[in-house]
Amino acid sequence: MNPVATESDAAETDGSIETFLSEYCINCHSVDDPGGEREFETLDLQSIDDDAFVLTQDIIDQLTLGHMPPEDAEQPSDDVRRVVIDALTKQLHQRRSMSTSTGGQTVLRRLSKREYLATIADLFEMDMSMFDPTVGFPRDNTVEHLDNIGDSLVMSSYLLEKYLDAADQIIEKVFQNESQPEEQSWHFDDRFVTQQELSIAHRKAFNYRYMCLYDCPLADKPEGAYGSVRAFEHGVPHDGIYEIRVRAQALHRDSPYDLDRLRIDLNEKFRLGIRPGNIETGELHVVQPIQPLLAETVVEDNELKWYTFEIPLDRGYTPRFTFENGMDGMRSLHTRFHRIYKDMLPPEARGGRGIVAGRNAMLKFGKMPQIRIHEISIRGPLKQDWPRTPLASVLPDGTFVEDNLQSVLKRFASKAFRRPVTDDELDRLIAIYQTRRRHGRPEFEAMKDTLKSVLCSPAFLYFHPECEPGSDRLSSHAVAERLSYFLTGSMPDASLRKRAGRGAFDDQTLVSETRRLLNSNRLDGFVEGFVDAWLGLRSLGEMPPDRNQFWQYYASDLETDMKLESQLFLRHTIENDLPVTEWLSADYSFLNRDLARLYGELDQVPPQNATRFRQVRFSDPRRGGLLGQAGILTVSANGIETSPVVRGVWMLENVLGTPPPPPPDDVPAIDPDVRGAKGIRDLLAKHRTLDACNQCHRKIDPLGFALECYDAIGRVRNRYPNRSPIDTSGKLPGGESFEGPSDLKHVLLEQKEFFARAFTTKLLAYALGRRIEPEDRATIDEILVDLKDQDYPTRQIIERVVTSDAFARR
Repeated sequence: MNPVATESDAAETDGSIETFLSEYCINCHSVDDPGGEREFETLDLQSIDDDAFVLTQDIIDQLTLGHMPPEDAEQPSDDVRRVVIDALTKQLHQRRSMSTSTGGQTVLRRLSKREYLATIADLFEMDMSMFDPTVGFPRDNTVEHLDNIGDSLVMSSYLLEKYLDAADQIIEKVFQNESQPEEQSWHFDDRFVTQQELSIAHRKAFNYRYMCLYDCPLADKPEGAYGSVRAFEHGVPHDGIYEIRVRAQALHRDSPYDLDRLRIDLNEKFRLGIRPGNIETGELHVVQPIQPLLAETVVEDNELKWYTFEIPLDRGYTPRFTFENGMDGMRSLHTRFHRIYKDMLPPEARGGRGIVAGRNAMLKFGKMPQIRIHEISIRGPLKQDWPRTPLASVLPDGTFVEDNLQSVLKRFASKAFRRPVTDDELDRLIAIYQTRRRHGRPEFEAMKDTLKSVLCSPAFLYFHPECEPGSDRLSSHAVAERLSYFLTGSMPDASLRKRAGRGAFDDQTLVSETRRLLNSNRLDGFVEGFVDAWLGLRSLGEMPPDRNQFWQYYASDLETDMKLESQLFLRHTIENDLPVTEWLSADYSFLNRDLARLYGELDQVPPQNATRFRQVRFSDPRRGGLLGQAGILTVSANGIETSPVVRGVWMLENVLGTPPPPPPDDVPAIDPDVRGAKGIRDLLAKHRTLDACNQCHRKIDPLGFALECYDAIGRVRNRYPNRSPIDTSGKLPGGESFEGPSDLKHVLLEQKEFFARAFTTKLLAYALGRRIEPEDRATIDEILVDLKDQDYPTRQIIERVVTSDAFARR
């Protein structure tokens, strides 16, 4: 009879657990030969050491998943396995309760770059779409994709210098106009000089009479991707809202040329966009670091019409006109088309060879798809309330009087510090002002210098660590700050600051404020930040897809769309309090027309409002939810090929929350396979013959094989490029078999508690701004308790994170 025969025996004595480990585990996990770098022979089941916690939890996880013991080893009965899991879980809970570790405290941390920008935007109620004072900042370190972990957000003398520069830029921008600027108008109907490559051809074709747009904004070596007015290249004189009127037409949507070479969908009407450009940043006809899409409209075929927009423009920025769904790579087409379609041209355009002759002929006489602009009018800044909002956020009436210095500084510093400014802090700020005045600075300039010092203060740059007297529980203002940065990515709003001023939060108030923030438009900050942190989408684009093989990725700006798809899915689960398992079970997602084309679902997204995202249900069971989202499949590829190993590791880390250990130093990495399904399976099978590799690859590889039916940008495929068939079947270490991603979803749903725990673990780390320690497992257990039958509702998990004991402690 097996010594671990009953639950009571297992729960009462560590000896029962030790016997189980000795019989089923230590043979592979001994001191001399620790499989998977896990050694159980010297494991102290009474230890409260962090390493012992991690190792014990790993045993529980692997037994629960059925990954251990290995399939070819002697297996315990299901009853024995269950009894030991229960015993280990109970014993681990007792050890955690005895732990006196202080590793669970949040390290004093500064704002991340993402949080800093959002805080500046809210502090001054400022449009930051064309203003980024952090361009020169070093990149924030991340921990498991999280950009807000305190001990990784280091401060350096270089960064401090950049904070000084940023404060200067911000305050000067806020106070750039001391009086309301007058409205001005500009009109252009000729001399639309274009980039050098097109200049001669446009002069010969129509003497610069028109502005012509050909390529999409992200085209490589673009020609006609960005149209700007040479006479207006230095941009508008003041920040504000401007009216832009454009007289334009769409031409040659009936182009007879080869669509595969044009790389454009002529079934869709052409879309005219406006993106800002700054001549101080670089040339206006190429991609610039800051170029948000400010406006967009469909342009009618052939018919010449006026189109009117109202857009924000910052001082120095000029409107650049774009063909949002234009061609990708026009530069290479002139010579080729001149040769192929010569007979379609008039006799005088058929002669000559080379790119110059081809370009001249095709632009004047050819039928290259284009948006042609005839006239442009600009008017603004349009009349708005004065003072403008950023200025009014500091000086409500737009003027500064020295007698009001103390009230101005007290109001501004309290808002910037996310808590009431102290008398001592206020005195120091006034002293700065007085010092600047003694050095000859005018009153207004001295006041601005003092505001700049507020933005460089540790009280602004760092989170508020104040606790209640004699306790490690955070003060009400510190809790409000943590809650706001968790759920909005930015500083507390006026309502939350006012509530914090009334004293400590109870659970009911915390839940009420959480629901208010989740129902507000400020939720965007959480959705964007957490999707990047949880799913690693911040890395999307770091290994850009090959331009020739995946040109659609650039022509349609799919990187932006992919991120937005995942963000909209998260928002949908929050707003409807759907189970987190919806990420695994859903047969739908949120697509615009470009993503629908990638997914083969164009019939579900009509060309009207092509950029609008809508919920789409898939008939293909391989789509829907997390595993079918193109952003996930792209970020887990290398831009050219796919690797079952990389995607399998991504699944273990983000879906099951059981990341494998790093490979041994003496084992070479496996490159993504280019030879096809049989090749990669044979290669990995051979790799698994190594004992050091088998422990992990038996868990990694099957998960990755299931996703091989998606290419490097997430398109479904049935064969590799060499035409060999793709086999998406697999068998997990616990014995569960599946035939592809659809079957795998069902297997993962059977282990939904692991997915819920992985989600909650990352959510808690994101909320606290620190690494999750072994002792936090009890907090996570408490958050998830009794939610399994409801498949772990998303809102309820968020609310329980906020009301957890860890959330209110330093």
